[in-house]
Amino acid sequence: MSDNNASLEKTNLFKPITLGALELQNRVVYAPTTRLRNTKDNIATDIMIDYYDKRSQTPGSYIIFESALIGPEGGLVPYKPGVFTDRQCEALKKVTDVIHQNGCYVGVQVFAPGRTGSIPLHKELGLPLVAPTKGLFHNKQTETAFNESAGGSIEFVELTEAQIIQLQDKFVEACSNAITKAGFDIVELHASSGFLIEQFLSPLTNHRTDKYGGSVENRCRFLFELIDKLIYHKDVGPKRLSVRISPWSYHNMTYPEDMNPLDHPAVEYGKEIALHMEYLKYSGLELAYLSVIEPRVSGNSDRTLNVGESNVPIIKLWSGKLIRSGGYITNYRNKVDTVLAGDGEYAALKNDVNADDRTLIGILRAVTSNPDFIERLKSGKVLDNYQRKYFYTHQVEGYLTFDNYKKDGSVNTIDLSEDILNSTGVPLA
Repeated sequence: MSDNNASLEKTNLFKPITLGALELQNRVVYAPTTRLRNTKDNIATDIMIDYYDKRSQTPGSYIIFESALIGPEGGLVPYKPGVFTDRQCEALKKVTDVIHQNGCYVGVQVFAPGRTGSIPLHKELGLPLVAPTKGLFHNKQTETAFNESAGGSIEFVELTEAQIIQLQDKFVEACSNAITKAGFDIVELHASSGFLIEQFLSPLTNHRTDKYGGSVENRCRFLFELIDKLIYHKDVGPKRLSVRISPWSYHNMTYPEDMNPLDHPAVEYGKEIALHMEYLKYSGLELAYLSVIEPRVSGNSDRTLNVGESNVPIIKLWSGKLIRSGGYITNYRNKVDTVLAGDGEYAALKNDVNADDRTLIGILRAVTSNPDFIERLKSGKVLDNYQRKYFYTHQVEGYLTFDNYKKDGSVNTIDLSEDILNSTGVPLA
């Protein structure tokens, strides 16, 4: 073990911490990672049980499950999980049960895509796409990501104030389902990636002139009202609730080409969210955590930082628990097949987790190819490269083919026979 690896083991990363009501034994979080191994109608498949079983090997760890839909009223996307029907929740309960049996905890992102929903699917079902502001939208990015044929354009419907209240109630129902029926420990409101909550937050997509539009305070109203409803809900409450933001992301958003990077509007409403959460904490209603994506990442892509881009102005406004994710561990950028502890991303990880006694580190891509990632980080073992080409497919290959570290140095993959591939319930159409 090198000195770099030893110093990683001695960081705050492997110290216990409380998250809401959860007593964690380390601060390594498997951040939400969309894998599209659900059925087209949003039901988790059995192969996901095996996937999360292998990634919950270290008791006392926290996993944030991938984003789950609240229902057709907020938009639909195929192959993602849902928490709006009993059948969906029953399938998810099998996944959360195995995670809990392994002594780990699991949260879930709850979201509505709004105008970024699947155009072909909504046309097929005869459902409108809703948004804070009406308009015409061609969602080429989503169509490509979810392997659908081009869906053209679709008119999305501007939500009335009455419909906004109804949609908030759908969020609340989905969060309640996630906890009481699907067995999740914490719900995370997905306020990033250009989905519906961020569509309300951003002046790029919210041109309303009523109390839900205009000023940053008004644009945050949808989220803050939703938080209030969940804080006082009998199945949720503040300790089971969290919020995720991505202040430097361009995902599903179109920014003016001449915009100064430091005038990014998501930083403005990120500050407002942090201040609101801090006020709730001061009032005795502290949320479980704030999840913040680093400026190194935008959606599912890496990005080059501009001078001055930082989450510090937001982070310093919130004194509660913090999960920082994005680009901490990436495939090694030389012509070798491994990620080496002590790489530049590890330096950022050490710095951020040791900056205070409240920060946890979310790791995404590296976990897909390293089921025993926590133990590998702690002991300084080499990590296997992740394989992007399998991230958004619907097959077992690239999903269940990675194994724990082999002491003899052999390849850490599993050969899957044709019989296994045909018997695992691969979620095709």
